[in-house]
Amino acid sequence: MSHISDRQFSLACRRTSHVAFREVFHAHSQLELTYIHDGYGQLITEGQVFPLEPGTLMIFRPFQMHHVQIQLSEAHPFIRTVLMVELELLHAYWPHFIATHQFTEHLLNEQHSIQPIFLLPDSPLIQRMELFGEQYPELLPHEAAEDACLFVLDALTQLRYIWNITARPLDQYSSNQPTGRSEIIDPHAGAAMQWIEQHFAKPFRLAHIADELHLSAYHLSHVFKKATGTSIIAYAQATRIRQACVLLGRTSLSIPEIGHRVGMSSPSYFCKVFRKATGTTPHQYRLRMRSGMR
Repeated sequence: MSHISDRQFSLACRRTSHVAFREVFHAHSQLELTYIHDGYGQLITEGQVFPLEPGTLMIFRPFQMHHVQIQLSEAHPFIRTVLMVELELLHAYWPHFIATHQFTEHLLNEQHSIQPIFLLPDSPLIQRMELFGEQYPELLPHEAAEDACLFVLDALTQLRYIWNITARPLDQYSSNQPTGRSEIIDPHAGAAMQWIEQHFAKPFRLAHIADELHLSAYHLSHVFKKATGTSIIAYAQATRIRQACVLLGRTSLSIPEIGHRVGMSSPSYFCKVFRKATGTTPHQYRLRMRSGMR
């Protein structure tokens, strides 16, 4: 490999925001590790809400829908280090890093949200990210390609060590695990998220959720938008796309059938919404998932 693109690999150390920004639910093809050096807020992903604070490491699988809300103040700007990597970069290395390859496969195939992990700033993984962030811009193109791959393998290995100490093995997760739900989200918004998680497979209207929660449609829309930064319709669509990604990666169901199973019976509409949300078509996503970990 003689050249590596920003899409394939990027590492931004201590990116700082002093002004509030509104992030929408989004997904991308890269694996993402984001470490928060300073700042507070909440992460909403896959029907769960997690509090964010300094020392939080967030892990996002490829095409995992997520939304980060930050509470900015003069004392606490939002400072984070962000690693983004296309796992296809590591194809040639996997046969030589078997344990890390197996761990990464488990990470990608885990059915539940990956809860954020708390790490001290002097932990080996965070120190390694910051050091390589300083070194990477000075490398020649052929050096950058090789060194980036070795750095990512090292980062995933460090994450495997951390996981063995701080988290239960991925294959031991079950439906009765703690949800990690934070108390900072409005209970009505949380209830609406759970309702959508249970009913996304069928078409529904806002009035259906409002009736179930004994609220007016207007009040529920206002509360949900304030709590999550997005609309109920947009959240439902993100939930459907996330489930479609699961079915595309783990089953051989046809694309029209998958669209139907996630509440979008029109194949053309499903493909249009999927591409807008992920930047790729369902067929391309399936091909990438099948080849990404070989």
